[in-house]
Amino acid sequence: MLNVLILAPHEKGGPTGPLARALKEAGYAVARTALDGGAEALCRAFGGRPPDALLADLTRAPDFLPLRHAQRLLRDAWGDDVPTPTRLALFETRHLALPDWPAHADDFLLPPYAPDEMLARLALLSFRRRHVRSADTLHLGDVTLDLAGARALDEAGNILPLTPREYELLRFLALHRGKFFARDRLLDMVWGVDFEGGERTVDIHMRRLRAKLPPQAAARLETRRGLGYGLAP
Repeated sequence: MLNVLILAPHEKGGPTGPLARALKEAGYAVARTALDGGAEALCRAFGGRPPDALLADLTRAPDFLPLRHAQRLLRDAWGDDVPTPTRLALFETRHLALPDWPAHADDFLLPPYAPDEMLARLALLSFRRRHVRSADTLHLGDVTLDLAGARALDEAGNILPLTPREYELLRFLALHRGKFFARDRLLDMVWGVDFEGGERTVDIHMRRLRAKLPPQAAARLETRRGLGYGLAP
C-alpha cells in the first residue's frame, strides 16, 4: 500500500475530494494537509513515515510554491536525503506557460481532473520511477511484493511469514534499490520519527528478514560499511 499525501488549500470540497475517494477505493493510504501545520503535520500523516506520493492541488496557486514548501518540510522532518515522493499536480492551463514546471512536478492533470486518469498516471509514475511492473506488484528476483495486499510471495506463490514491520522494511528498500541508508535513517523512514527504540532494532529486523527470504532476494540485502543497509540493484 502506497501512502499518498494530498496537498490542498481546501478544508473540504475542491477538486481533490473525488480524487481522494478514488485513491482510497483503489487501496492507497491517503492523508490531507494544507501545509500550515509545518513538519509536524507531515509526520502525523502516516505514523511518522514520509509519503510515497504527493497529489498537489495548484488550482489556486500562481506558481509552484506549495510544492517547494512541501519539499522543505520533508527535509525538515526526515533530513536532506529523504527520497523525493512522486509528484502529481492539478494544473490549470496557465501553469503550462511557466518554464520551470518539469522541475517541480513529475506529471500533471488538467480539468476536469478525472479520477481514472489520476490513478493511471500514478501507476505509470510508479512503473517508471520505482521499477514497479504493474500497479500493485514489485519483483525482487525470487520474491514478489503484493503492494495492495501488503504481503511478500515466493516463486511458488506462497506467502512469506514476514511481520508487518519486516514487510515495510523490505518494501522501503525495494522501492529505493541501489540506495543505502544508515540505521537512524531507516528508523525515521520505516518506523517513523516518533519511534523511541534504538538502532539495534534495525539490525535485528534485517537479520530476521534475511533468514525468511529465499536465496536470491536475501543475497540482495547488503550491508555496506560507512553507508548502511540497502538492496542491491
